[in-house]
Amino acid sequence: MSTEDLTLDLLAYHAFPLLASALTERKDAILQEWESAVAHTLPAADALTLENLRNSVPLILQELIDAFASGQPEATRYLEEGSKLHGESRFQENYNMRELVVEYRLLRRVMIEQISGVLNEKLDMENNVALNMAVDTALQSGIVMFTENLQAQIKASTEIRSKYLSYLSHDLRNHLNRATLHIQLLSAKLARIPEYESNVLDLDSVKNAILQTTAGMDKLLQSEQLRRGSIHQAANVVDLNLFLSEVVKQVAPEAKSKGLELEMDVPEGAKAVSDEKLLILVLQNLLDNAVKYSSAGTIKVRARDHSNAENISWVLSIIDHGPGIAPENLTHLFDAFRRGETHGIPGVGLGLSIAAEAARLLGGKLEIESEVDVGSTFRLMLPSPASPASESGM
Repeated sequence: MSTEDLTLDLLAYHAFPLLASALTERKDAILQEWESAVAHTLPAADALTLENLRNSVPLILQELIDAFASGQPEATRYLEEGSKLHGESRFQENYNMRELVVEYRLLRRVMIEQISGVLNEKLDMENNVALNMAVDTALQSGIVMFTENLQAQIKASTEIRSKYLSYLSHDLRNHLNRATLHIQLLSAKLARIPEYESNVLDLDSVKNAILQTTAGMDKLLQSEQLRRGSIHQAANVVDLNLFLSEVVKQVAPEAKSKGLELEMDVPEGAKAVSDEKLLILVLQNLLDNAVKYSSAGTIKVRARDHSNAENISWVLSIIDHGPGIAPENLTHLFDAFRRGETHGIPGVGLGLSIAAEAARLLGGKLEIESEVDVGSTFRLMLPSPASPASESGM
């Protein structure tokens, strides 16, 4: 915030001697009443917090007096800077933003009451506006600094999480892959000895648990890459028949083991302009989900040319005959780590969130139609190469 802001002209370039005088006269009373109001309104405020109030509030009150008395922009800038320090100190004291706002609301009320008493209830419009403007300036500066500190804290926490995920992707993954290999070798040896049949089943169970863990790690890493924007986008011509065939092949073994049919319905010569890395993130996660939650029937992968529609080139659909999704779960369906009815299926709740974020980066959009006990249809609308949505997404 700067005093060049036209909304601060009244305060920055005009003196208000009556306010300065009244505030000087009532400064101690304002401080005392404010402390009492804060202690009553914010019962969590301990002795240390109140001591910090006594240390910082007199400075703000003096800067308010100087701003009213000066009529020069420098005084208003000092008020802004002092309020920033107040906001930073409140952050360090583990306040939340609501408590900081409450402090300034109480300050406004106490100041108006005390100054009105000095001026014999004759606080005219111009002085009233200047008084509120001064409190608003202090409040805004305090919140800006509080927010900047909060953002820095979140950034630091996110960096720690990113480093942790990097460790997972490298060290832990290598160990788990070696463990899986040893389990497979041991299982193959034991399978030739009839009396160890039950042990082979136990080893298969352990192997599956490891595979589920690494799959969950993959989801976390994909989500982190999208969040950080570390997936660089490059639009190319995509042969949809070839591309979708490869995606279907990846889930074919699991689908076969569950007795599911996989069907493709894609026009000959179908081509889209898109980013394959992001496109595969969307379709892999949608198709994985369809196979994971379906227990019978056919899963269809369909592509339809919509180039005649405004801003849409292709609509790619994944249609299943699974359990469907209840209406109350649709609202938060694409939120990270939010899972509705899981039907006993393990997962981390990131697949659809990853699909939605990748679709957004493509400049497209995901839609869903679902009916409980009937099935679900997920549609990815790919933008036209020259559409505004495509340009913003790419």
